[in-house]
Amino acid sequence: MNYSLDKKFMSYAINLSKKNLGITAPNPCVGCVIVKNGEIITTGVTQKNGRPHAEKNAIDKINDKEILKNAEIYVTLEPCSHFGKTLPCVDEIIKFGFKRVVVAVQDPDQRVNGGGIKKLKEAGIETIIGVLENEAKEVNRGFFKAKKTSLPFVTLKIATSLDGKIATKNFDSKWITSDKARNFAHYLRSINDAIVVGANTVRKDDPFLNCRIEGLEDFSPKIFVISNKKDFSPKFNIFQNQQNQPAIIGGNLKEILQNICNSGLNNVLVEGGSNLATQFLKEELVDELVWIRSQKIIGNDGIPAIGEMQFSSINEVLSNFTRTDIQEFSSDIVEFYSKF
Repeated sequence: MNYSLDKKFMSYAINLSKKNLGITAPNPCVGCVIVKNGEIITTGVTQKNGRPHAEKNAIDKINDKEILKNAEIYVTLEPCSHFGKTLPCVDEIIKFGFKRVVVAVQDPDQRVNGGGIKKLKEAGIETIIGVLENEAKEVNRGFFKAKKTSLPFVTLKIATSLDGKIATKNFDSKWITSDKARNFAHYLRSINDAIVVGANTVRKDDPFLNCRIEGLEDFSPKIFVISNKKDFSPKFNIFQNQQNQPAIIGGNLKEILQNICNSGLNNVLVEGGSNLATQFLKEELVDELVWIRSQKIIGNDGIPAIGEMQFSSINEVLSNFTRTDIQEFSSDIVEFYSKF
């Protein structure tokens, strides 16, 4: 075993796995690289709506299946071993005579959960597990969280002025941030399965909530509006796309997230206003905070990004986030914080 080569090919597979993020729900987005005599002969990635799986996608690109005999296959998640809408990927690997399988991480889905690895080993195929495991988990963090907690991975995106305001006192917010920063916000939409906003955001901003980056329009997330009333005008922009009609939902935030997760959506982007952002933070439902900050200053009469948290002591305040990255877009700064 050449571990440096294993890392090289697995790194390529992980990069491939990012290609279709946002459109493979309810399945994770998996990357696959098939190697013969040290050379890559085919690759695959999980396709839209989760099928075909990455392994099947890669194998089907090879017309002469004899080429696959004694090849090596690198996958970012354990190949499935259960019968669902398609045949198990492990059966395909065994059928075509692969000599070696390298897996980044075991599948937490109880229908698999080591079963694929066990079946491969029983078939006499050398099987390696754990190559670039953390990197592979990070790509499908929503899937892993969903399987562990029945809750999706929640990213809260906030775009503010330098002094933390999301709008002027008259709710004017176009545009606080630069074109490049707004494009990044559209990218965030593309890699999430769902987007959640509050009723006030819809009524006051009339957003589209889709991804408007050229080439990624089909990666727009499912739309959920949190509201106890359904008295929205059909003229609002979110109702104009017949293929992606919003769901109007009310109730407890945690229960809402559980229902979203149960529908097969693993990654949720929250783009609500001050009230919704505050509530998500108060209930500690945020896994990642993305704060986009411009150089503009609005002043104390502006609308704050975070509302009243009702802390009376500094010892009570939220302090369970750590900054993981900072990026620049034109004159704007984007800070990334993860819950620890």
